[in-house]
Amino acid sequence: MNIWNFYLKKVVPILIHIKTVNQHKDTIWLSKSLLQQLHLTPNQTIPIYFGLKEPIMVRVLQHQSNQDLLLISSLIEKKIKLPYHKKLMIKRDHRGLQIGPIIGILTSNYSGTNFLESLKHFRHPFSKFFFDLLTKEGSYPAYYFVFQPGAVNWRDKTVKGIFLFPTANQNKTWEYATISLPDVVYNRVLNRGSEQHPSVQQFKKQYLQSGGKLFNDNFFNKWEINQILTNDPTIKSSIPETHANPSLPLLKNMLKKYPIVYLKPAGGSLGKGIYKITKTNNAYTLQFRNKQFNQSFDFKQINALFTFLTKQPIRLNRYIIQQGITLVEYQHRPVDFRVQLHKNKRNRWKLIAIGAKAAGKGSVTTHIRTGGQLINASEFIKEIFKQDTSYVLEEIKSKSIQIAKHLEQNLNQPLGELGLDVGVDKNHHVWLFEVNSKPGRSIFKHPSLKQANEESIKSLLEYPIYLSGF
Repeated sequence: MNIWNFYLKKVVPILIHIKTVNQHKDTIWLSKSLLQQLHLTPNQTIPIYFGLKEPIMVRVLQHQSNQDLLLISSLIEKKIKLPYHKKLMIKRDHRGLQIGPIIGILTSNYSGTNFLESLKHFRHPFSKFFFDLLTKEGSYPAYYFVFQPGAVNWRDKTVKGIFLFPTANQNKTWEYATISLPDVVYNRVLNRGSEQHPSVQQFKKQYLQSGGKLFNDNFFNKWEINQILTNDPTIKSSIPETHANPSLPLLKNMLKKYPIVYLKPAGGSLGKGIYKITKTNNAYTLQFRNKQFNQSFDFKQINALFTFLTKQPIRLNRYIIQQGITLVEYQHRPVDFRVQLHKNKRNRWKLIAIGAKAAGKGSVTTHIRTGGQLINASEFIKEIFKQDTSYVLEEIKSKSIQIAKHLEQNLNQPLGELGLDVGVDKNHHVWLFEVNSKPGRSIFKHPSLKQANEESIKSLLEYPIYLSGF
């Protein structure tokens, strides 16, 4: 092996601080120690990369300080679009020097309101989440910012991002700054409609073609995820029987097997468009949410129920039909669990939180928006499962991580977080209902999960650094 190739493979990122020298030259200065670690010599010319922007050729000189300090000329600062000074990392690879990383958070704002103002005044649905996330970014050697797809200048590979800057009174405020196209993008668009917007689709295509890394690329389709997971026999036993494109014969067959079945939109979110069908003696009850109200209808014949469904403003060919599970209860209301998983800085899945939600009265789901109630998951699990508590918790953890690993392998895309909706029946069997690639954060509103929320934010800041290659 060529000794130089050996060195390049062994070079690891070095933590540095950056300062600017008021000089109009393409020059950077490094200490003797840094020069040695990066295999550089004074007066050497080398390309320097910052994000996905085209590199700048710089002349490397030595400064006398022993600190891990990178001095850059004011001209270089302007050319590479350095937004402000903070600790970063530097490394050398086969292309040249690279500083960074830059982490962008992609979102959407098609409400017609000013994006910056919506963040400043907490009007954007993710305002608090983004604020909490970027409030912690100072502890990490990377730039983090929020942006929309339309803010990208593809010609010079820059983006007009929104950063959380400190103010004079030690507060923080959102402000625009232009920076290079990021090394990594965390996709946090608002909803499935936003995901399909041409600007989002075009951004993702061009960004990946430019060499960027994108994690949690899109919303999941329930049927596609079901097909992937049921390929593994050890996972299949935890998934309720599910079929695509419900028909009258299929509905009849499912109700012969199970007293409860659900109809769910394959591309749905937030519990919208879900129908619950319960068979009692020779009658059938249909429950669903209509706008802001829970509704219930009784039918003597399954044919009449199905005819009613076909007249609803839904497309059954885009639905799945799923076996209903009799779940453990809290105050006579079914309870399911949201399992929050994150990748850590070592690219390993970790269970961060288990939240519990009890269904609202007359509601077919446990979603908060339909009357669901957050409860203390830890206390509830201990109270319900008693001596089986450890077993149930280990089952939830091991199954969830197994599912995450299997999904990532089969989807062939980076995943940094997942939200799993699981239930436990009265025989203490763990069931998986859904996997969310852009999980909501309502469970973290419960006081018992305050520390878990901090762990979640930490993971979302650390994982993209790993993904960047720094």
